[in-house]
Amino acid sequence: MPDATTHTEVHQSIQHLIETVEAQGQGDELVVILLRGVAEMLTKRQPRGGALSDEQVAFLIESDAFTEQEFADTEARLARGDLAELERKTRLGAITDSLSVAEVAQVLSIDAARVRRRHAKGDLYAFVAGGRRRYPLWQFTGDPAQPVLPGLPALVQGLPADMHPASVQGFMTTPQEDLRVDGIGMKPVDWLLRDGDPQALVEILGSFLQS
Repeated sequence: MPDATTHTEVHQSIQHLIETVEAQGQGDELVVILLRGVAEMLTKRQPRGGALSDEQVAFLIESDAFTEQEFADTEARLARGDLAELERKTRLGAITDSLSVAEVAQVLSIDAARVRRRHAKGDLYAFVAGGRRRYPLWQFTGDPAQPVLPGLPALVQGLPADMHPASVQGFMTTPQEDLRVDGIGMKPVDWLLRDGDPQALVEILGSFLQS
């Protein structure tokens, strides 16, 4: 049973979350969604056991998938819960870096009904968190003349349906070796801003998921 110290830490963490969201100019809706997201992840059952046999470990090392040290480091990270913590932060970060329907309506200078219609047509990318639809920030340019990334509908259509929003965000905001300009890998967001072919992004994702 949680002790008084645990309850205090939980209360402080929630208060810090609320203050952080408010400092970013976000409303109570985002706080509720983040708390629901935390609750959902905490209630997921963690897999038990699952340790690899000596033969399986040897196969991974002999096939050059891991060195002995890399495998040992990975096991240690799993035991410490580092990967689970990273997953939580990544998923909550995707929620934080997103907008509500009302906020998107303000950005695009249209009403909420038109935002929903544009999403239904595939002109905007969104995901559901805490029972509410959220629109990632990466798809908006901040330019009133062209507020949405060029080529976005083609990209949205080509995104794998089961790809987690945090993975989509990571892909869109991380330089890709297959998008080289002047010898430097570009972020997919910047690629589209320069009128790059969105199909190139779809093909990179397809190759990655099939590998």
